[in-house]
Amino acid sequence: MNIQVQQKPIGSVLFQYDLSPEKIESFGKVKKIYTANGTFALKETTMTEDESDWFIHIHRRLERIGFHYVVPILPTKYGDTIVRHGKVVYYLMPWYEDNTQFRHPVYPEEVMVEEIAKLHGLTERTQEYSEEVLKESYMTLKKRWSYRRLEMERYVEKTEGNVYLSPFELTFLTHFNRTIYMAEQAETHLNSWIEGAKEKKSFRSVLCHGKPSRKHTCFDQYGTAYFLNFEKAVLDTPSRDMALMFRHFFQSRPWDEQEGQHWLQLYEKHFAFFDEERHLFMSYLAFPESIYQSVDAYQNKDKKLTEVQAVTQLERKVLTMNRIQRFMASVFDNNEN
Repeated sequence: MNIQVQQKPIGSVLFQYDLSPEKIESFGKVKKIYTANGTFALKETTMTEDESDWFIHIHRRLERIGFHYVVPILPTKYGDTIVRHGKVVYYLMPWYEDNTQFRHPVYPEEVMVEEIAKLHGLTERTQEYSEEVLKESYMTLKKRWSYRRLEMERYVEKTEGNVYLSPFELTFLTHFNRTIYMAEQAETHLNSWIEGAKEKKSFRSVLCHGKPSRKHTCFDQYGTAYFLNFEKAVLDTPSRDMALMFRHFFQSRPWDEQEGQHWLQLYEKHFAFFDEERHLFMSYLAFPESIYQSVDAYQNKDKKLTEVQAVTQLERKVLTMNRIQRFMASVFDNNEN
C-alpha cells in the first residue's frame, strides 16, 4: 500500500508523517529534515508500481529474516511504507550520521564484505537447473562482451589511421592488447561457470543489494555498517553483488592482490562460493568494461575532462586491471594448492 499525494510534494509528504520541519538541507536526492521529534532522511526517487511493491517487499523480508544491518524505512501515520507523488516516490528513514572516526580500528571494506555475506546466507535459495535460463544468461553476456570488443577494435583501427595521436589515444593503444587478454580471460571463466552449472544441475540465488558501495553504507561509532538504498535489489547469483562491491573497492583506494584475497576469504568465512560461482565472479571482474567506458566518454566528450584528466583516469583503470589479473591468478593458484 502507498498513499497518493496531489500537491506541494515536500510539505504534503511530511504531513503524512506528522512532521513539521524546522530546517531542511539537501544532499542530492536525500533531504535532511530537522524536526522537534528528531532528524530524518527523506529520499526522493522514481519507481513504477511494480518496483515500489518489490522495494516494500524487500524491506519487510529483511525485517522478517532478522537482517539488522539496514537503515529502516519509517511508516507514515497511516502505516504506508512509501508516499507517491505522480511518478516520484518518497520514503522516510531516521538520519544516520556516517562515522569515519571509530572507537577502535575499523576497516570498512572488511565490515561490508562480512555483512553482505550474512545477507546472502540468510536469503540463499537453491533452484533446479534450467538449461534455458542459464543459456540465455550466458549468451546475453557473451554477446554484449563480443559487441564491446568489436567497438574497441573499430576504435583502434580508426585511431591507428590518425597522423597524430593524442596522449589518451596513445595510452589506450599501448594497453589495448592487455584489455583483449582480460576479455578472453573473462570469457574463459564464463565458460567454466556454465559448464559447472550444467554439471551440478542447480544454481543458487540470493538477495543482492544491487548497488553495494561505501556511499550506500552508514557506519556507527562502533564500526557496524547499515546498508541503505535497496532500490536495485534483485534475486540473483551472489557473484553479481560481490563483483559490484569489489569493483567499488578497487576504485576507492589503492589495493593489492593480498588484500583482495583477504576480502574474499572474509566473505567465504560466512558464505562460501561454489567453484562455478567463483568463476562467474572472476569473469565479471576480468572484463575491462571500465576501460572501455573511458573510451566512450572520451569519444563523446560527455564528462568534459581535460586531456590530462582523461589520461590520468585511464591509467588508473589500467593499473586496476593489472591488479585484477594478479588477484585472479592468486585466487586460482591457492585453490589448486
